[in-house]
Amino acid sequence: MRKWRQTLIALAMGASLIALPIPAIPETRGLVVPSPDTGEAIVEYKGSYALLIGASNYQDEAWPDLETIPAELDRVEAVLTQQGFVVERHMDPTGEDLEEIFEDFLDQYGYDKANRLIFFYSGHGWTSENKKRGFIVPVDAPDPIKNKREFRAKAMSMTRILAGARDTEANHALYLFDSCFSGTIFKTRGTAPTEPPHITRALGLPVRQFITAGGAEDEVPAASTFTPAFIDALALGLGDLNKDGYVSGTELGMYLQEVVPRYVPQTPQFGKIDDYELSRGDFIFALPRRQDAEIGRAHV
Repeated sequence: MRKWRQTLIALAMGASLIALPIPAIPETRGLVVPSPDTGEAIVEYKGSYALLIGASNYQDEAWPDLETIPAELDRVEAVLTQQGFVVERHMDPTGEDLEEIFEDFLDQYGYDKANRLIFFYSGHGWTSENKKRGFIVPVDAPDPIKNKREFRAKAMSMTRILAGARDTEANHALYLFDSCFSGTIFKTRGTAPTEPPHITRALGLPVRQFITAGGAEDEVPAASTFTPAFIDALALGLGDLNKDGYVSGTELGMYLQEVVPRYVPQTPQFGKIDDYELSRGDFIFALPRRQDAEIGRAHV
């Protein structure tokens, strides 16, 4: 009898395990951008993934709290979800958290060439005295003037972020920072585009693009102008400077650089990584009507 009872218990436990819900795989939508001349696919994304990081409640009084960030990131998450992105979001990371968050995201999504990736950070930034090194500041970072060694141990340098950008194998990656720090990661001003790019075969080449809310001398205001302008660029189509139904990373940078300084004393900086093999393409968003038409092509 005891053996039968044990068998029945084992069967019941097995049945309960089978009945447990299997975690759903996040839905992501691909996108195909065709040539306007031939209809041939020139940019093709199989998956779209975004990492949002907000630093709002700082522990050291050297860094004022940024109370509007959670609501701002709610809107960023909504517009990127509409664009077909699977969004991963983290609030108020410590220095240790920040390192792990970046590593895990790259490990999970960064080694599939057909993915497009977005990294969006909102919080304080800091630039070294010699203007050569920029940092994003986690919530447990101390005052870099009073405690430089501990600050360097906790903050994430742009050098580290650039290393991850080079290491990832995803074809297109866009890094946005609603913070102000040195723009030395960009190419020289002389190579800045003067006109938005058109849809050509070159856009499908690899690219790592960066946009920051301001330079080393600028300060992050209590309420962001950069983030709402980013949202409007996609949600309202204001970033589509050449009216072709798409917003490229270059168009986005040009739009933000024109609009943000009208309202706050900061000038967004944008550009591509200073690496020929990773600077020839352009990140692409499709506006809602165009996106609906082209998403289907990604599943054919």
